[in-house]
Amino acid sequence: PHKISEDLAKQLASYKTQLQQVEAALSGNGENEDLLKLKKDLQEVIELTKDLLSTQPSETLASSDSFASTQPTHSWKVGDKCMAIWSEDGQCYEAEIEETDEENGTAAITFAGYGNAEVTPPLNLKPVE
Repeated sequence: PHKISEDLAKQLASYKTQLQQVEAALSGNGENEDLLKLKKDLQEVIELTKDLLSTQPSETLASSDSFASTQPTHSWKVGDKCMAIWSEDGQCYEAEIEETDEENGTAAITFAGYGNAEVTPPLNLKPVE
């Protein structure tokens, strides 16, 4: 459940970027009705998203943090299979550890069957059930 607020935060950031682009376009063309409507829609959706974010129960965030800290840190080895979150969609997929970087606290993984590679903190990895 705690994923929702992360997704909302990402959406909020992209809405704000769109709003900036619309405002930039409006500065050169202040009377464009389509842009003005788009700006209003974006402002509404930003407010709605902020409301949603503020109503997200904070205990889901707290419980996921304590969950992470109470779990013994799995010592990952190169070649280990794991479940990892793909940053593009926030979903978990099976992956394989390509290398671990103790110094930076990261692991390079490749998603099985997709070939996408990511560098991620080992906290984002779970053992395959």
